[in-house]
Amino acid sequence: MSLQKVSYTYPASKHPDLQDINLELLKGQSVLLTGPSGSGKSTLLRVMGGLAPRFYGGRLQGQIKLFGKDLRQWTHRDLSRYIGVLFQDPESQLVTTRVDQELVFGMENVGYARALMQDRLQEIAAVFAMQPWLYYPTLHLSGGWKQKTVLASIMAVRPRLLLLDEPLSQLDGDSAEQFLDYLDRCRHLWGMSVVIAEHRLDKLVKRVDKVLYIRQGRIQSQPTERISWLLGNGETEDCLATKRLPVPSKGRRLAGLKDVKFCYPNADQPVLKQLSLDLHAGEITCLMGANGAGKTTLLKLLMGTLKPCQGQVDICGENPYRMPAPQLARKVGYLSQEPGDYLFSPTVRQEIEFTYRSLQLKDYSRVDRMLEQLHLQPLAQRNPRDLSWGERQRTALASILVAQPQVLLLDEPTRGLDYRLKNDLAIMLRDVARQGTAILVATHDHNWANSFTDRVLYLQHGSIVDIADDKNPGEERLEVWPGQV
Repeated sequence: MSLQKVSYTYPASKHPDLQDINLELLKGQSVLLTGPSGSGKSTLLRVMGGLAPRFYGGRLQGQIKLFGKDLRQWTHRDLSRYIGVLFQDPESQLVTTRVDQELVFGMENVGYARALMQDRLQEIAAVFAMQPWLYYPTLHLSGGWKQKTVLASIMAVRPRLLLLDEPLSQLDGDSAEQFLDYLDRCRHLWGMSVVIAEHRLDKLVKRVDKVLYIRQGRIQSQPTERISWLLGNGETEDCLATKRLPVPSKGRRLAGLKDVKFCYPNADQPVLKQLSLDLHAGEITCLMGANGAGKTTLLKLLMGTLKPCQGQVDICGENPYRMPAPQLARKVGYLSQEPGDYLFSPTVRQEIEFTYRSLQLKDYSRVDRMLEQLHLQPLAQRNPRDLSWGERQRTALASILVAQPQVLLLDEPTRGLDYRLKNDLAIMLRDVARQGTAILVATHDHNWANSFTDRVLYLQHGSIVDIADDKNPGEERLEVWPGQV
């Protein structure tokens, strides 16, 4: 694929979202796109995939060619055969009700023979370790397993060009390594070209052929020879991960689970077994574990959207499953893995103000403070649906934090955030905890978790274990050789 002087503008944008992009992608080449949140990485993938302006509207200038043919001359069916695209929200790409059906859906659409589909299904299931989940309902999958399922369905078609938007954002360490190993094999065996937009660089930077840094819709013309962890800055390495700060002693117990067992309908094994956990005022707890370990399930039990099979769950001494919604919303704030679930107002500011009106809060000055703290002030009048994933994530978080809940539950809150925004989020959560809030964060981001949290727990085989703190997670640096950039 080649791009020559490509610029693109969304329908609601006053200025180009991509400007003068020139790129030559060779057979079997892997390219890493990196840069601040909202810089244009996802937009570039949409343009390369033939989705913008075809589905997103807007204005495209310049020339894009796939195998020497103008991209606008390709049919939808042919593009789906040669180009595979993973969105930042893989939930939106699930179209069937069972995992095995999802894996063959793409192959059926491009007309693969039945025997080939069966062979490819078993191959992909083995690579992604999906055999135990192969006939599982997609509705009950964790966020990480949804991402795995969509990735696997794309890889089953075996496209010639793979465009991946934050493919590691919900994968645990082992799953991420297995996927990248498989990606390398596909490149070498079949000449598959890969473009990856990603903020988690530790697993990628030594595997790719080229690194492109995007800022304000442009590929940086004179990139530095070293890319720091804090890519949001893009100019200096002085800003490191948030340092662990002294925290007050453990406060009163605000929420928890006692001897909880939970099992999904028709499942062979319970997700959680005799699990107990206490959350205290002023304490930040990070919960880690493999994909499908039950982290999201645990958060939903605390939120009252799931009912335990055995044991007790309480929020401030009350059963969340029986609490009226308005009362529960004042006590608990919950950010799911899909920020789009929260966004329905015409502007970012109105999204946050909706929380105030709904809960009949009075201090409207907190709206402006929240917009400023989460770097949303320039976006206050934008429609949340037009924002990047990271910007939507921050908008959803602002609409929750503005209510000052006593208990805060966050599910993968760093998805789509660059290193500067992750650092800012950690500082904000530390400040929120100092005000007496109990915070529980489910995440795969080990370095970020260890940079500021009070306690890191690991969920394994339905039970919780403590893991040792990594006292110096910010000391590692990523080297990028001049030939890559």
